[in-house]
Amino acid sequence: MTNNVLSFLAPGPYELLIVLFVLGVPVAVIVLVVRYALRTGRESRRLRLEVGKLADELEQMRKQTKDA
Repeated sequence: MTNNVLSFLAPGPYELLIVLFVLGVPVAVIVLVVRYALRTGRESRRLRLEVGKLADELEQMRKQTKDA
């Protein structure tokens, strides 16, 4: 009786593979989505700063050509 209960509770290699696949794939997808979202946010912030610098440079060039 005890052996039957222990063998029922102990997963075999195929069960472990199935559980690993079922739990591993969603976790991997979530990690990839979070990394992509963080990278996109950082890149967006960097691009906004670059556009701001270019706008300031354009404004300075317009002032220089207007004064000249």
